[in-house]
Amino acid sequence: MATSIEQARLVKSKARIAAEAYASVVGVGLTKIGDSYAIKVNLCHKPAQETLPNSIDGVPIVYEIVGTISLRHDVA
Repeated sequence: MATSIEQARLVKSKARIAAEAYASVVGVGLTKIGDSYAIKVNLCHKPAQETLPNSIDGVPIVYEIVGTISLRHDVA
């Protein structure tokens, strides 16, 4: 069964809390996988333990290690 955008939105904060217990989270958003929605959690680094949940309340969670996020100063 496909996950609706509403279901994914309800799980978004739970996914952040779960990931923050093991890694430095730099962003949490929604993504589409086929016809279904999922939570995308961006991490600063790989967690020390591989205990991050693959889903919460039936909503899939996708993790990506993106490194440190910093303000970009463009010169025009």
